[in-house]
This record gives sequence, structure tokens and C-alpha cells, in this order.
Amino acid sequence: MPRDLAYHLLYLAEDIAIALAVGRLPEGSSLSMNAHISDRVDERRAAVLLGLPESDLRRYSRISGLGHVETDGQAQKVIFTYEELRRICLLVAQSSK
Repeated sequence: MPRDLAYHLLYLAEDIAIALAVGRLPEGSSLSMNAHISDRVDERRAAVLLGLPESDLRRYSRISGLGHVETDGQAQKVIFTYEELRRICLLVAQSSK
């Protein structure tokens, strides 16, 4: 993994931790004041947020045991909390050293 990506993931993990601690998104967020901020993210969106291919995210999820499967009608999908995404960021950054 490129060193720049590892640094990006460490900073992203820190931003997520701060947002969780203060209960709001970091400055520069494009959400309106009335928008609902979900505390869970599906696998596709999580991969985009972390800048990882979904296959890499799945691999780190399996390795770490983070994320959980939810059934939505007939389909099953993996869901992550922001805390789990923060922990995956740290795991990915650590594995790049």
C-alpha cells in the first residue's frame, strides 16, 4: 500500500474519532442541517469513504471480524459502524508499515 494512502487513512480515522466524540461531522460536510446522519454505512459506501476497493474492505473485515451482515428483504449486505470504519483505517494503515 502506498505510504500516502496509509497517512490518509490515519487522518481519516482521527476525523471519524473526533466526529464520534463530539457528535457531529467535521467541517466542510455538505449535509444540510436537517439531514439524518446514519450511524451505519453499507459496504459499498464504506469502501468509497476509505478509498479502498470493496474486495480489500471485505478482506480486512474478515481478518478483523469488523462489520456485520444484515438482511434487507431477500438480500444480505455487510454494514459497518463509523467506529468499525475507524478501526479498519487503523488496521489498514498498520499493515502498510
